[in-house]
Amino acid sequence: MRTYLFIIILFVSYLGLAIQLGRIQILEHRKYDALAEAQHSKRIEIPARRGDILDRHGKALAQTLQVNSVYANPAEAEDKEEVSKGLAKVLGMGPDKVQTLLDKEKRFVWLKRKASPKEIQDVKDLAIKGVGVLPETIRSYPCGSLLSQVLGIVDIDGRGLEGIELVFDRELAGAPGYMVTAQDGLQRPIFTGGTVLSAPQDGNNVTLTVDVTIQHILEEELDRACEQWSPQSAMAVAIDPQTGDVLAMSNRPTFDPNRFQDSSPEHRRNRIVTDCYEPGSLIKPLVVSGVLKRGLARPSDVFFCHNGVFPIGRRVLHDVHPYGNLTLEEIIVYSSNIGMAQLAMLEGPSKLYGDLRLFGLGTPTGIEIPGETSGVLYPLSKWTSLSLASIAMGHEVTVTPLQLTTAFCALANGGNLVRPRIVLALGDSKGGETKRFEPRYVHRVLNEDMARQITRILTRVVEEGTGKKAGLTEYAVAGKTGTAEKPRSDGSGYGGAGYVSSFIGYAPSEKPRLCVLVMIDEPRGAHYGGTVSAPVVREIIRRSLNYLETGVYCAMG
Repeated sequence: MRTYLFIIILFVSYLGLAIQLGRIQILEHRKYDALAEAQHSKRIEIPARRGDILDRHGKALAQTLQVNSVYANPAEAEDKEEVSKGLAKVLGMGPDKVQTLLDKEKRFVWLKRKASPKEIQDVKDLAIKGVGVLPETIRSYPCGSLLSQVLGIVDIDGRGLEGIELVFDRELAGAPGYMVTAQDGLQRPIFTGGTVLSAPQDGNNVTLTVDVTIQHILEEELDRACEQWSPQSAMAVAIDPQTGDVLAMSNRPTFDPNRFQDSSPEHRRNRIVTDCYEPGSLIKPLVVSGVLKRGLARPSDVFFCHNGVFPIGRRVLHDVHPYGNLTLEEIIVYSSNIGMAQLAMLEGPSKLYGDLRLFGLGTPTGIEIPGETSGVLYPLSKWTSLSLASIAMGHEVTVTPLQLTTAFCALANGGNLVRPRIVLALGDSKGGETKRFEPRYVHRVLNEDMARQITRILTRVVEEGTGKKAGLTEYAVAGKTGTAEKPRSDGSGYGGAGYVSSFIGYAPSEKPRLCVLVMIDEPRGAHYGGTVSAPVVREIIRRSLNYLETGVYCAMG
């Protein structure tokens, strides 16, 4: 009886074992096969090469270079104290920091990413067990600080953090691949090569509308202005008014993206799209355009400007010079605040508000740069009895430098508001173009005849008015000065807070190829836009047009 019982128990045990083996080998074969594979193989990601950022002629502004990084397997390191001292010396690190990394209970730690060629060679010469070198990539900006706030930066792993690097991160990054290598039971790599299961797809190149030569010119002249006037900050932008292409854009202070860790967010901010300013007298041609297109006044109509003192309600307007009778043209040429107040009264609040909105004030331009703000153009419900006069002088409204330049491009190109663009095309790593961005016209602001009238008036501003220092013998320049007193930070009005000195001009006035704005924030020694900023615009236009016509870059003399 006991024998039969033993046989039955043995039979049931073997049957259970057979069922279990069948379940593992047949029903759950894939599961356990995958577990075994995972124990004896390692999936390694193969990074894609990040695409380049190029200027409109193919000049590299940001590119990816191969470098090497130092790693360690702490489990294999021997005499960690001595090893730490040796590595610290050649890698420029503290011995305690190196030993902390080697004390970790891991089989892989980075000791130094993106090491220099000398550091890599020194590590190899040490021939330390468990310490090795792996290839990586580094983002390089061959032009240094040139266009830095536009280009932006990437983190240590090559992900875009700011600027074009951020906005087009997906296109630039590409797609990583992966390979499988063998490892032993302790998960140590067996260096018998690997099998590439998915090849990486390199990122696209991004071609900008920027012309690196004009960018050099603009930055050189901006630096010269900063040396002369020691401002709090300075901005300049140059746009082709026919297409909206940004040919150059820069801010001061600036930074070098190759060493962005040494910079502050203040230096990296692209003020041309992020910061808003009261435009001052730069707004006057936009206001006058509405008066002219509605036939409310003609260029030759005369207005009495009250000899420089004009009471409006509880406020008194002043002109820099005491003017008597001025024509509408002369109000712009000599930048009379009192004359502008009277012109704005002809329009009335709703028409003036509509005109400024038509020029794009109060809305972002839509350029491919992060952080763009919309400026402030208050709705009519917030206007007071003094708003007409204030806005006609460039107060109670704020704009970004890019918004204002875009508005003037509409005057320069015959009346079309064009969306500014800074990206021209996307292309693959082999140089082929995959996508092109065409110019985008938003809407018509003025008819061509009216735009020509405004241009003729702005040419007089440079020839005989407040913008004489922007004049050139080679080209006819149309432009407008702006000297905006900054409001006090406590909101109590104006006075004592400094000035923003500006000039915007385009040339040749008969068929403009460039529209350039320069804003100098709180210059020292002078504050009129015609004195501080007009000469800077003149030189940017002169040198840039000479280059565009001859193809020859002339360094600043």
